[in-house]
Amino acid sequence: MFAPRIPYNPAMPQTKTYADFKPQVLILGAGPAGLLCALTAAQRGLRVTLVDASEITARKLRASGGGRSNCTNLDVGPERYLSANPRFPAQALKRYPPREFLTLLGRLGLSASEEDHGRMFCDQGATPLTDALEGACRKAGCRFLLNRQVEAVAADPACGFRVETDKGPLDAPRLVLALGSPAWPALGGTDSTSRLAGGLSLAHLPARPALTPFACTGAMLALCRELSGLGLAARISCLGKTSTDGLLFTHQGLSGPAALQISSHWRKGEALVIDLAPQADLRLLLRDPAHGRHLARTVLAGLVPRRLGDALLAALPPELAAAADRRCAELSKAQMQALADSIHAWRVTPSGTLGMSRAEAASGGLDTSQFSPKTFECRTLPGLFAIGEALDVAGELGGYNLHWAWASGFCAGQAV
Repeated sequence: MFAPRIPYNPAMPQTKTYADFKPQVLILGAGPAGLLCALTAAQRGLRVTLVDASEITARKLRASGGGRSNCTNLDVGPERYLSANPRFPAQALKRYPPREFLTLLGRLGLSASEEDHGRMFCDQGATPLTDALEGACRKAGCRFLLNRQVEAVAADPACGFRVETDKGPLDAPRLVLALGSPAWPALGGTDSTSRLAGGLSLAHLPARPALTPFACTGAMLALCRELSGLGLAARISCLGKTSTDGLLFTHQGLSGPAALQISSHWRKGEALVIDLAPQADLRLLLRDPAHGRHLARTVLAGLVPRRLGDALLAALPPELAAAADRRCAELSKAQMQALADSIHAWRVTPSGTLGMSRAEAASGGLDTSQFSPKTFECRTLPGLFAIGEALDVAGELGGYNLHWAWASGFCAGQAV
């Protein structure tokens, strides 16, 4: 349906030189936001060139969702995003809701299916999705300059914007920053946006890893290693935020959707309060006359996987361990509450997170107050746009970050 992907090769003869093509729009970054921005602008008849440091397009997109691409979420809304300006994402999300992206998928010959929590996965997978988007861009006339490092950017009254690269200068009257964030450096995440912001006199908020696993030390690390590979449904709370989803013990600490979600809000030194059995109420079970003759440890252990139950019971302080060995009918209300807290309010203080190296996104980025929430054009530098992870907008786990890429890319593509 679409032209095959042709990786950029500077040694390969080109049918047109850069000067021949002379783009009207230059997009720095060929990730999901950049691709959709390019496609939208090209379909309006504009000459578009995308520049990327990688030899292939959208490496993060190709790996998204474990290769399955959790491409959007039916529950998209501004409350799903972390930003110093919480209202900034609203207009773009309203203008480009999930149904618009699902319609685009259909036009590309692809489809998506809903899983839990409104998550939509591309049925054909992440790489076919990426190739289809790139192919559509090429078919629309977009030019790709891959394997090019952007070294500096400056406004130029003569041409609009001038971009210095390791293979020579580029220029265009309109420039889109779609270089992403430092998250996931193994797949191309860099600090390019913050580095270039200075040359354009743009304010940039420091990047922090988001959606990243927790690291533990000491006795907690030993426990996590003992339980490595064990997963269960859990509810994690921290600093007024709560996430209920899967929790996974690893050889480094805690991971899984619930842990990744809460990591975006966690601050060093804060404790996580974890409910290891959110589907039950141990205090009520211990008080139930039907369990009066049962040992408390038996009731507790029945709510979680056996290995975890054994570990929790082994870690109880002596007095509470003694209570766990008594029949439920013999326990005081205080003992019941204490045993319930050991499973519903398990406190863990991580030593840190695994940082940008394992982060699926990053908070921070270009200060959104400098850009229009409708067009994504810079208020002080007309013709300059910023989209996707380049901005101080980070979504929750579950397709929200990819949808932000689509929505911001579409709106900018309509406006350039």
